[in-house]
Amino acid sequence: MVTVDVHAHHLPAVLGERFTELSGRPYPLRHSEDQSRRIADLDRAGVDQQVLGLGAVQPYWPDRGAAVDGARFANDLYARTVADHGGRLRAFGAVPLPHTDDAVAEAIRCLDDLLFAGIGLGCSADGVPLDEPRFDPFWAELDARSAVVHLHPGVANNLGVGVAEYPMLLGPVFGSPAEEAIAVTRLALAGVMTRFPRVRLLIGGMGGNLLVARAKLAESLERGAQHGDRFEASEVLSALDSLWFDTSSIDPVLTLAARRADAIDRLVFGSDSPWGTATRVTDELRSRLSPPEADAVLARGADLLEGKAH
Repeated sequence: MVTVDVHAHHLPAVLGERFTELSGRPYPLRHSEDQSRRIADLDRAGVDQQVLGLGAVQPYWPDRGAAVDGARFANDLYARTVADHGGRLRAFGAVPLPHTDDAVAEAIRCLDDLLFAGIGLGCSADGVPLDEPRFDPFWAELDARSAVVHLHPGVANNLGVGVAEYPMLLGPVFGSPAEEAIAVTRLALAGVMTRFPRVRLLIGGMGGNLLVARAKLAESLERGAQHGDRFEASEVLSALDSLWFDTSSIDPVLTLAARRADAIDRLVFGSDSPWGTATRVTDELRSRLSPPEADAVLARGADLLEGKAH
């Protein structure tokens, strides 16, 4: 069995310097170029591979040229990092949204030329939701390739008055889970998952607030349908029930939410390294799930990336 950690990051200073130069915004990134601690953690956890992604640090800038250069720089950096580590690391590619044509071109390069594991997306792109109709050609290209898309929060997690005063505390803790649930539910409401069903959507952090609030969402959809709402409740819920969720935020509450949402068999091993560790999340899986369930979660990442998970 090959075990894959589908949620990790590599954000070195050279990336931050280039993103700052291109965007005019500060990107104080400082991950080490030395991957020995990362590899040692994988060895302790018995994990064979780890997939790197930009996560919240996406090149979603209004200037088209800057966004394109930023995405290419990040993807070339990741390609070199993957090549230097003997099959232990893989990558999710970045794309220069909201510039649709350029995002399509870079996604094709990532998937066809760089042979990345999939595409990483933030939950919005320069203030534009991912279900915006102008992005349909991008989703269509991913659908044609049955691509894995890893959806990560944090691009715009200032979702409440006062969050910006504590951006590194309230944003990740409260803003990101809501941002993620809103983004993926909008994809279902807008029919994106229905129109492009071959895209394999993998949601970071066990879906943020989505699984916790699924029963309330279902109740609201059903009530709306009774009053002639434009959403077909069963279609929206069916789309949401096709999602995969990485385990990087696993805890007692989210484990219970996943069980009540009948989503244990859609959990995929992810650690959020280097903020989390593969060792910690493996231990959490073993303590929260039955041995067969935990084994299935650990095996599922490889199956998902290879198109064997359904």
